[in-house]
Amino acid sequence: SRNALSRNSLIKLRSTLNQALAWAQRRNLVARNIASYVELPKTAIPSTTGKSLTIKHAQRFLTAAAGTELEAMWLVMLYLGLRPGEAAGLAWTDIDFDQHIIHIWRARTLDHDGAAAIGATKTAGSIRSLDTPTTVLDALTQHRLRQEQQQAIAGSEWSNPDGLVFTSPSGKPTDPKAGRTQFQTVITTAGIDGHWTPNMLRHTAASLMADAGMPIEQVADQLGHKDLRMLQQHYRHRIKPTINGANILNQHLKINATR
Repeated sequence: SRNALSRNSLIKLRSTLNQALAWAQRRNLVARNIASYVELPKTAIPSTTGKSLTIKHAQRFLTAAAGTELEAMWLVMLYLGLRPGEAAGLAWTDIDFDQHIIHIWRARTLDHDGAAAIGATKTAGSIRSLDTPTTVLDALTQHRLRQEQQQAIAGSEWSNPDGLVFTSPSGKPTDPKAGRTQFQTVITTAGIDGHWTPNMLRHTAASLMADAGMPIEQVADQLGHKDLRMLQQHYRHRIKPTINGANILNQHLKINATR
């Protein structure tokens, strides 16, 4: 079926139901926990691994993204490994330009009506402070100038109460669908085949950081993961000391650009 859930999604759903029914069983609200007896269907769709750009493709992507409306968002996601919602929920007050640090503690979500809203990160463990290279901060500075111009044009129609970095021309949170369309346009301009989504920049960040020699535990901290199993399954790594994800990736991109 077109809307069939993946195996991982079914596992998470079964786990949630199992916890809820176990709670009810302890209080004699149900006779037994039937979720603990449920087996996953053999036809369940295998979970897919997110695609990652190669180092050369990442460099071509950066070149194609230069000067585009959401260039700074793509750089934030690629260098820092943010989730799309985390990047969209970023506020100017979360960025310390003097200390070169970006604080991640909230994200764009969807409310019950499907409208964009700003809420908490995916998990409490996703709250983190990340060292940020000048490459990203310079792009954010240019983006702020662009946003100020949009605000001047919008006048009284401008509305950005959360002080978001990435907004529509009227100050509202960015539209996920429009963002995906713009992202694919950059991918096509870069001459990269296939369909890609912004979340694949997060996969790329993890993959390239691991390839650059960043220990898996530090990659997990960079991405806001507490469970190492997913990263261990999908990303290669060589154990050697490093400083932080964004700066080592920035150095890695520059080194490979000269080869």
